[in-house]
Amino acid sequence: MNNKELPRFYNHDENFATGAQPSVEGIKLLKEKGFTAVVNISPVSTPNFLPGEGGLVEGLGMDYVHFPVDCSNLRDRHYKMFSAILDGLEGEKIFIHCGGNIKSSSLLHMYRVIEKKVDEKESLDELLKIQNPEQKWFDYFKRFGMAG
Repeated sequence: MNNKELPRFYNHDENFATGAQPSVEGIKLLKEKGFTAVVNISPVSTPNFLPGEGGLVEGLGMDYVHFPVDCSNLRDRHYKMFSAILDGLEGEKIFIHCGGNIKSSSLLHMYRVIEKKVDEKESLDELLKIQNPEQKWFDYFKRFGMAG
């Protein structure tokens, strides 16, 4: 499903997928594929930000959460709030995205390891299929007790 409508799409498991900014058609495709929630962690200043995304997602009957994360200034509260959002959507099929699937895949890696007890090496191997995280992400992982 990784195409222009759903760029850098990666299906992690039956409940979670991440990707870059979807197009309008990509959002419709998510609905067709059974997704029930979209979490957008891009700031509105992101070049490919889609104005009106929330209305489109909700108009299709999916839940929408916009939680902008500035990865140039990662704080502990970013992960804690991200985790709380995903906990609040427990049982949903969730698509998490940012501008390029860097932040979204990194934060989901943390969530799956810390909260869902997925093996850290297994999750990191998946993350490395998507991207090569900058050192700041490994430092951030360590702040939460992960090997980094």
